Amino acid sequence: MKHVTTRQMQAIDRQASTRFNIPSILLMENAGRAVAEAVLAFHPRHVVLFCGSGNNGGDGFVAARHLANHAVGCTVVYFQRPAKADPALNFTILEKMKIPRVVWERLTTARRQALLRQADVIVDAIFGTGISRTLQEPYTTAIQDINRSRRPVVSVDIPSGMNADTGKPMGLCVRARRTVTLALPKRAFKHKASRRYTGQVIVADISIPAQLKNNPGFRPREGKGTSCFRQGKTVSIRCGRR
Repeated sequence: MKHVTTRQMQAIDRQASTRFNIPSILLMENAGRAVAEAVLAFHPRHVVLFCGSGNNGGDGFVAARHLANHAVGCTVVYFQRPAKADPALNFTILEKMKIPRVVWERLTTARRQALLRQADVIVDAIFGTGISRTLQEPYTTAIQDINRSRRPVVSVDIPSGMNADTGKPMGLCVRARRTVTLALPKRAFKHKASRRYTGQVIVADISIPAQLKNNPGFRPREGKGTSCFRQGKTVSIRCGRR
């Protein structure tokens, strides 16, 4: 199984839309469902989801909907209302379903601590693979809260704060119990240092065509290397990104 760089994964996402006419909203739906399935394996009664405003956050919104449909209590903590079409649509669905949502800036320290005590599982859907600079507030405090909670954390695609190519934290990084990475494992996971943050890595099939994942022609010049996770380190699940 190939380990892809950020540029490679972005190219695959684009080709899924332009060459195969797969709607990005479908890939987001499949990603969020895969995350929900990984969370349900913990048998939670209540889940707190930290969601950014981009596609990673959109995956979190979808996961919240599926969890709610499985009678799991959910609270979505978001940092700003999403502007991009797909995350915005899924946020609107949460509103119509009356799934509890709270914007970060309105949370006092006491309220944040109370929310995390209530959680059986935390979903980290703040940042995906596109992060390229050191994290700033309010995200540093959010990640500190998540890491101090002592609750199992499921990260979407990659733990927030990790450089997707090097595996190094961009200042702070979420420490996940389980990472649901989308379509293909990321280059960061080849580095042993990343394992303290990713936990178990699940590679979720979100309907990226096999031709894109298997064709070596999609790779930019910077790398030829491919590798596989050791047996037992990776779990693939099929649930049919951008």
